[in-house]
Amino acid sequence: MINRPTGSFVDLSCRIPSAMRSEFGRVIENLMDVPGSMGAVLVDDDGYAIDYVYDPEVMDSIDVELMGAQVGQIVLRLLGSASKLDVGTPIALVESDPRNLMAGPVGEHYVLAFVMHRDTDAAQAFAHFEAVRSTVEHLLS
Repeated sequence: MINRPTGSFVDLSCRIPSAMRSEFGRVIENLMDVPGSMGAVLVDDDGYAIDYVYDPEVMDSIDVELMGAQVGQIVLRLLGSASKLDVGTPIALVESDPRNLMAGPVGEHYVLAFVMHRDTDAAQAFAHFEAVRSTVEHLLS
């Protein structure tokens, strides 16, 4: 695991920038402050990346884009089921070795996916994920 400085004291000039440098990407970049983060992507309901950020030392851009496209369809179906059951916004956490994946809907037509090392603090990752997810959802409304 790469040890990058985290928290509000992070020098933004050292931050890994989003691929498309959009307003959404600047928000998604916050997920990279979580120790052990590897990448994150915001995709639309067709699986196309709106913007993404990743650590080039641990993964390739195509892997981040494909992750979003593949997970996005599953999360949007999960959102439909959650709506029918009236259980709120579903957030999925898939644990594996050597990495974990967190994904959730952003509104009705977008999905945020976040991949991290397996030993990443899940509570910290979830807190950052939910803050980023809700901020992007607000930007879209």
